[in-house]
Amino acid sequence: MATRFIIFLVLWCIFDGIKPISLVVGLITAGLVTWSSLQLFPASTRRVRIFPFLALALHFMWSSIGAALEVAKYAFRRQPGLHPGFVTYDCDIAAGTKRDLYLSMVSLMPGSLPVDVDDNGRVIIHCLDINQPIAKQMANDEARLIRTWEEPPK
Repeated sequence: MATRFIIFLVLWCIFDGIKPISLVVGLITAGLVTWSSLQLFPASTRRVRIFPFLALALHFMWSSIGAALEVAKYAFRRQPGLHPGFVTYDCDIAAGTKRDLYLSMVSLMPGSLPVDVDDNGRVIIHCLDINQPIAKQMANDEARLIRTWEEPPK
């Protein structure tokens, strides 16, 4: 509980600064948001592992920049050479909040968009170029995300 409160308070200070009145409002807001988050997502025995999380965040930012440059390259070509279509990916993350987080993360990557998940857990992704290794990228991102919340095998 204290960790969530501190994270929310730090985020508040990053966005609004550390001014006396803002800090008072931030403390109240962080408390309310912490309480709400505990109601929606109760504390569990699994913790987010900080180094894999930071590695995921850096990978995500780097991949987003690369994908955005790739999309820009397509946008400014006379003949973009696009091969839009759908790719299917077998997702190993069980249905629920964690899969939703994963699909939200993937949807933020320029050039690809998860559009559906079938009953067997296969994700259907619309992408600008089906010749790109989309399934390989999805598997890589999925493995990175899984490492952030699971303990490594002993």
